[in-house]
Amino acid sequence: MYEKRLEELEFISRAVGLRSDYVQGGGGNTSVKLDEKLMAVKASGFLLKGVTRQEGFVVVDYRKIKDYYQQVDLDSDRDFEKESAEFAKNSVVEMPGLKTLRPSVEAGFHSFLKTHVIHTHPVYANILCCSVEGRELARSILESRGYSWVWVPYINPGFCLTLKIKQETEACLKSSGSFPRLVLMENHGLIVTEDGAEKCVAMHEEVNRLIAEQLKVTEAFPEPRLEKLDEETYISRTPYLKERMRDGAAAEYFKNVLYPDQLVYLGEGISFDGGGGKVSVDTKTGEVKYKAGFQEALTMEEIMLAVLYITEGVKKAGLTLKAMTGEDIDFIKNWESEAYRKSLVKQMGK
Repeated sequence: MYEKRLEELEFISRAVGLRSDYVQGGGGNTSVKLDEKLMAVKASGFLLKGVTRQEGFVVVDYRKIKDYYQQVDLDSDRDFEKESAEFAKNSVVEMPGLKTLRPSVEAGFHSFLKTHVIHTHPVYANILCCSVEGRELARSILESRGYSWVWVPYINPGFCLTLKIKQETEACLKSSGSFPRLVLMENHGLIVTEDGAEKCVAMHEEVNRLIAEQLKVTEAFPEPRLEKLDEETYISRTPYLKERMRDGAAAEYFKNVLYPDQLVYLGEGISFDGGGGKVSVDTKTGEVKYKAGFQEALTMEEIMLAVLYITEGVKKAGLTLKAMTGEDIDFIKNWESEAYRKSLVKQMGK
């Protein structure tokens, strides 16, 4: 019944998911509105490149999710992070032949955007999003070309981010009469939304190309290369990474957390010249080893390359690097703490 729409979901997911300069590991998500009620959105735990018309997504009643966010009362003492995730899960509509999965934690903002949505963590857009000057640069790059867009200052993923995007898109529509097609999220990534799968993919590519051109980013993003040493160890064979890790100051690249996926996938697990951790770096040889299975090792390699590329891109453009704050980092680390989550949501209502 929804075959064409599901083909479009596969198309937009693979268009960005097969490129590690757009998404790293399990990052990013996509969605397609199937009709006036149902939406297919990437399932939690799936890679974008693995989404097909048969798997890797769930179908939700997005009208229920929209209504939930319309009725939020931030003054009430509720754990909105947990509640909103449960609400999205309970909005799943079982479909014949489709596995019962959990929707992406970011399904909320997909519900009130346009028919097709692509959310990624592109290294090009993130040079802007991870710089102090990013917002003003985005204004000069995008507005002169007539793009409808909004900038979202860093806010915690999940409920808070969804509510903030909702507020910013509504404010843009009210002030300009135009619904924003682009959402740039500080220390996070990019959202592109369109009514049309090909238009959505084309816009995503165009915006990243335009940012790279304006910032004079010419070096191609490196292709990750891993070699298996044993069942639990992989070694990087990526020249770009080895060259930059062959330096006693290599740890400086990772002293800052640029965006949540860096913390989620790398955490504090990088050791330099000895010590534990899933990632070990020898700064004399530049050798990087991963104590993990292939997919986890590949994800960590992609994140390391993205952090290096973004950091160097910010520096080469003469910009000032903006990292996540200690409070931002604490939220990710304390995601499971109900009291902590509730205290931060209350701050949004002030």
